[in-house]
Amino acid sequence: MDGLIQAVVYDTASPANIYSATVMHMVDGSQKILMISSKKNIITLESKTINDEVKTYPVELNFSNISSNAEIFSIHCINRYKEFDDFVIGITYGTIIDELNSETYLNIYSGFPGSSLEAIMENCETLMLDFFPFKLNHAIYVCETHKKGMWLLSGSDKKIHAYKSDEQKITEQEIEKHFIEYEDTKDSIVLCFDTKSFSNYKKRISFYGCETGYSMVAVVDSEKNEILHYFAEHYQSPVTIMELFNIHNKTAKTKHILSVKENFIPDCNTINEKEEICLLVGSAVESAVVYMNVLKNNLKNAITLTNSNRHQAIICALITDVNFDSKNEILIGTYGNHEPKDIVEILRSRLNILKVKEN
Repeated sequence: MDGLIQAVVYDTASPANIYSATVMHMVDGSQKILMISSKKNIITLESKTINDEVKTYPVELNFSNISSNAEIFSIHCINRYKEFDDFVIGITYGTIIDELNSETYLNIYSGFPGSSLEAIMENCETLMLDFFPFKLNHAIYVCETHKKGMWLLSGSDKKIHAYKSDEQKITEQEIEKHFIEYEDTKDSIVLCFDTKSFSNYKKRISFYGCETGYSMVAVVDSEKNEILHYFAEHYQSPVTIMELFNIHNKTAKTKHILSVKENFIPDCNTINEKEEICLLVGSAVESAVVYMNVLKNNLKNAITLTNSNRHQAIICALITDVNFDSKNEILIGTYGNHEPKDIVEILRSRLNILKVKEN
């Protein structure tokens, strides 16, 4: 790729999955990447400039309250302020107790404004789950004109769960009271989902994709928690990626980081409703599709990304300005060049825990 001057390859000690990475956005514009592999191997990729040369290196992390035999599933990180760094990190994991029993958990790590990552890793709240966790995320809702945030987690019980973390306690909330668009998931496991607030926070646009191939996009009145527009599509294979973006704007803008107080979680990825909003959708075996100007056209104006289905499956995507020309590029990660036996081996540990919980 033209303009690419450095690539970092890091071999994890055990397999990772599509929920295995999150980005720490610093208020000074710098970033760190948090990565996990299944067997309690957590690292951060950090960069330093030495003799005018950028060096990127991994640093191993040790988060508290995770047992040595844990299987880690997903991770998510947010910064609660724009004036200074105040990170909160969520991790889901499971442990096999015996042949018939397993347990799954959600850990929330937090500190005080300006706390080091080491201090954050030691301050943990833990909640036992009664389902197998998939994607961990967060979203903003409006309550009495105030912006508030919640953790959102999709699970094997075919639901999206909402959690509030305050006073050193994690409590589950009724999803329909805050995010009405996530109440009905069509009796399917949700593999990908997200919520983007409009720039004035009076409306939001939410979406999710399911293992059955069903996908949904909704525009919601944030103040009334009412669905204004709703459109859906059905694919022939599991929907693995969905990403919203402004076609003419760069995606990363630190000015969009919302400053909120106490335990509120800011949405640092608002979407500009005055610009053309597009939606990228990718499924396991079909070509990826970009729906142009979804607020005007719903899902009627689609552009297929040629050759995006040449590998075994589309598993991740990134929309950003790679070559710094002020135009976004679409990067698609595919799962390919593996023998069937390799795929079985990679998936085996996760399926074992899921089967134990179902029994």
